[in-house]
Amino acid sequence: MMHKPIRILTVTLLLLLVVMLMPACAKKSRYIVATTPNYPPLVMITEEKEITGFDIDVIDKIAQLSSMEIKIIPVLEGNLLHGLIDETYDVAVAAIVSPQKAHSPERIDIGYSKPYLEIGDVLVISEDMRDFSGLEDLTGKRVGVPIPSESKRVFIERGNIEVKEYMEIDDALEEMALGKVDAVSLDLLSAAQRVMLNDEYRRIFRIHPKAVTKKEYVIAVKRENSALLNKVNSALDKMKRDGSLDTLTIKWFFSE
Repeated sequence: MMHKPIRILTVTLLLLLVVMLMPACAKKSRYIVATTPNYPPLVMITEEKEITGFDIDVIDKIAQLSSMEIKIIPVLEGNLLHGLIDETYDVAVAAIVSPQKAHSPERIDIGYSKPYLEIGDVLVISEDMRDFSGLEDLTGKRVGVPIPSESKRVFIERGNIEVKEYMEIDDALEEMALGKVDAVSLDLLSAAQRVMLNDEYRRIFRIHPKAVTKKEYVIAVKRENSALLNKVNSALDKMKRDGSLDTLTIKWFFSE
């Protein structure tokens, strides 16, 4: 039989253990989201010094759907993933490409979300090409591509498409304005920077919404933080189902 003093000591130690574990078990009140605002229109800083962009709208919507309070902070690009490991912040989002699709080594200490954007190279076409429906309409046409180009192989394999390579993709856009090429294929971010964020080109060009190649952009957390990763993925699933992810994609990349 346990003596009374021993029982009291045992209960006291158990209570102390519970108190010590309570902070670890408590629900996190706010999550810190780190970003590198160097990738317009995914992430950028406005003249008013506010961080904005497609990625920011996505993470804000995720927070709303998950009932999470977040604080977004800018960090240096080289520190973006390192801060997850030492728990300086909880989430990283800034044009992070899925390592599986980028054919780059996957960090074993980082957990990656489901993709929230799956577009690589796109076609920039003239604003007056309203009947353009996709690659099938490029037969017999001239397409400008940068050196190197992910989409060059796609055009060559289709055949009957004249591919013209450019060291400077801006030269290709200038030649399209002069009617020397019919379309220009380049990475979505480069296309958006030159068309969506350029008033002159925005009046005469548009980005066709059908991707030529695929690239997956993801959100990163510390791999051990599976609960947070599940929240992010669950919210992304909801956004895909209710169309809000498509709405944001159109807003930042394809709206007129």
